[in-house]
Amino acid sequence: MLPCLPSQFSELIDALDQGLLWLDQDYYVQGYNASYRRLLDITNDDFTGRPYAELLQYLLARGEFFDEDRETYLAQRLASMARRESLCIERVRPNGIALLVKAIPLPAGGYVYSFLDVTRERAARELQRRSAKATVVAMANFAEHRDTDTGVHVLRVARLVGQTARKLLQSGKFDGRMDEEYVEQIATASILHDVGKISTPDRILLKTGMLSGEEREIIKKHTIDGAYLLKQAKLTMGSSPYLELGVEIALTHHEWYDGGGYPHGLAGDAIPLAGRICAVADVFDALTSRRPYKTPWETGKAVALIREQRGTQFDPDVVDSFLEVVAEREKVSVVRWRDEFSVGNLHIDEQHSILIDTINQLASAESLHNHHCVLMIIDELASYATFHFDYEERLMESAGYPQLEEHKIIHSAFVRWVSELREEYVTYGKRPLGESVLLYLRDWLSHHILGEDQRYRPYTELLD
Repeated sequence: MLPCLPSQFSELIDALDQGLLWLDQDYYVQGYNASYRRLLDITNDDFTGRPYAELLQYLLARGEFFDEDRETYLAQRLASMARRESLCIERVRPNGIALLVKAIPLPAGGYVYSFLDVTRERAARELQRRSAKATVVAMANFAEHRDTDTGVHVLRVARLVGQTARKLLQSGKFDGRMDEEYVEQIATASILHDVGKISTPDRILLKTGMLSGEEREIIKKHTIDGAYLLKQAKLTMGSSPYLELGVEIALTHHEWYDGGGYPHGLAGDAIPLAGRICAVADVFDALTSRRPYKTPWETGKAVALIREQRGTQFDPDVVDSFLEVVAEREKVSVVRWRDEFSVGNLHIDEQHSILIDTINQLASAESLHNHHCVLMIIDELASYATFHFDYEERLMESAGYPQLEEHKIIHSAFVRWVSELREEYVTYGKRPLGESVLLYLRDWLSHHILGEDQRYRPYTELLD
């Protein structure tokens, strides 16, 4: 309702698609238009002439804001208004509608709020972002699938890069060179770090023994080859921060901080920051993963090597931030590996252990309210679960397991559930997963390993 306005002007304001809310200098509601009522689903109540705090309380009581916002939202909003601060946020209502909310202080006192439905625009941005990431992952997997049996090395590296970059941003040591957008971009771009391995011959890439001097020189070329491939892709795609950073990372993630790396022997700040961050994440994940030439290292042993190489192979600031990330993720755990989880097959046991670790890291990221990291770990969980189930089903088929079809149905249902979880998380922005989701993941995995997977133990424990 818009009192004290000429009827023609009031009709004009009511005709706008944008919702408007007008508060006076004492934060009493002076009026709002029809679009505001529609966008906020205010039907019978009239708040004109009443304190803005009452309107907020009404919305809070109705469930307009998610649980983590309830206790603090009202106080924070009123305190911000008292400081005459502007507001510009995008939030998703419980019904899935995305609103762009702006609040502007008026010169004579009071505020005007505007509310615009940006659901389609938000969905289009997310589709564009996911399409770009899918393209990047597809490019990386052409090379990556030959080098490791995990299938998601690049996603784990991307997550570690993003977490480490955010710690560096929070440290303030790189002011002016990093922001939240850069953190997201470098994480996605790092997926391309080893794309040049597509040109490395299988006889070298998959060799289980020591490489000869000539073979080492050939595999080193993947840095230059990767940068070249990405530069060519950039010529076709045009401006792309993912490809631009991808070129930097592909070319420099094997450079050493002391100048002892390759391909160009760069040192210190001459190595792009993106390359320095990816260098640590890549080495850590390679050490803790199974490769054709090695078994996985324990986390503690890999961390010790990273710490030992601080200032020589790795940038000291990057190492310090990386170690903070590792320490934080060790604090939260919803499930731990137990001896009874073993199904008698080394590869399946390792894959189950990785799934357990992924769920624990999801809980850790959730506890830190790290929205972007949570989303990346959900991607990891979906990708790794798909890989693991495919590997397990092929093993069961070769062993003649009689309940294979039943197992496939269980696997498919879980992958579908994770995909739906991701869609909901994307839709509602920073809405937390909630303890029930983490407990479901814990219980499902424990039951699956101790229940369904133990049934085929007699068929597969002697296979590898």
